[in-house]
Amino acid sequence: MFIIYSIVIILLIDLYYYRSFKILVSKLNPIIQKTLKFSYWIYTLSTLVFMFFVASYFSNKIPAPKFMRIYVMGFVFIVLISKLIGCIFILLDDVKSLFTWLKRKLFPVIETQNGNIISRRNFLKKTGLVASALPFGTLLFGMLKSAFDYTIHKEKLVIPNLPNAFKGLKIVQISDLHVGSFLSDEPLKKAINIIKQQNADLIFFTGDLVNDITEEALPFMDVLKTIQAPMGVFSILGNHDYGDYFYQKDDLEGKKHNYELMKEIHSKLGWQLLLNQHHVFTKNEERLAVIGVENWGSAHRFPKYGDINKAKEGLLNEDVKLLLSHDPSHWDAEILPHHKDIAATFSGHTHGMQFGVEIPGFKWSPSKYLYEQWAGLYQSKEQLLYVNRGLGFIGYPGRVGILPEITVFELT
Repeated sequence: MFIIYSIVIILLIDLYYYRSFKILVSKLNPIIQKTLKFSYWIYTLSTLVFMFFVASYFSNKIPAPKFMRIYVMGFVFIVLISKLIGCIFILLDDVKSLFTWLKRKLFPVIETQNGNIISRRNFLKKTGLVASALPFGTLLFGMLKSAFDYTIHKEKLVIPNLPNAFKGLKIVQISDLHVGSFLSDEPLKKAINIIKQQNADLIFFTGDLVNDITEEALPFMDVLKTIQAPMGVFSILGNHDYGDYFYQKDDLEGKKHNYELMKEIHSKLGWQLLLNQHHVFTKNEERLAVIGVENWGSAHRFPKYGDINKAKEGLLNEDVKLLLSHDPSHWDAEILPHHKDIAATFSGHTHGMQFGVEIPGFKWSPSKYLYEQWAGLYQSKEQLLYVNRGLGFIGYPGRVGILPEITVFELT
């Protein structure tokens, strides 16, 4: 049904957009006009055929070829978004034309001056087509250049009552690898080299290793094994790691296979996967607890597998606690009101929607309309939350403004 809806939407947008496309090419050579119009509908037809092609794979529970899923689908997305923005201007022109028509019908006496209606006919329609070029160019650049433009963010975390033994502890956080979006392991190697250069004591991975199914991680095992730290790599699961977006709700066997294989892969990577569990570091008789919960999102569309009470069982009240929780909505919904003993929470999930603006003193992304905390460091009294922007991508195979992130923390 999703594919059918998508096809109907694409067709409606293309039909509406075509009215203005005809105006833009109307003064060109007739042969060029015909060629451009023919190319326009050939592209639309190709897109519809492609959507049916992808649907046939999903109906057989087989992922479509990766290049087609990631980059062909990404290009279709870019063109669609560009046309949608153009359609806004076209709609404005049509609304303007409607009001002009009503005015002429209701007030025919003042319709003209010297036989001419004062208007800029088709101005907005042409502007709409030109406006489409801006998002198209920007999103295409984000796909070709910025997708692997890895950026280091450094933060000093002030942790109340931090034991002396752990002052200056360096932690690297990575999140949302989505390895199913990588055509090769070269971008991951580049990111891992940056991670190694940070000489971290401890590494946190805060979920979404894959896009749809655990098998996507298998070709990248040898590379991912090189992510190491003296005190270990601690990981959790994100909403994409359970197979919920691939297997049907009643396919319990498929989901169980996905879950067990995911646990096996984390183990083989040498990562300590925390499934509503904790690990306590002890040094000079002082303690630091790392807690990991399964995915828990406040929105109904995301699963609530996390159980923070279970994860904390056996910890001391005075333990300094660091929490790994994939979805940052967990912080407002449960951690702040019910778990005042959690000093800092490390999340990911949002990707900053892979699109936005970040300059000194100003930060914006459409993600802010979905999540109160969507990128960077947040504080409520003495409790901290950091939302990592993610290392990979999904859906749109690129980044615009919100670059892939490796975060380096120093505890103080």
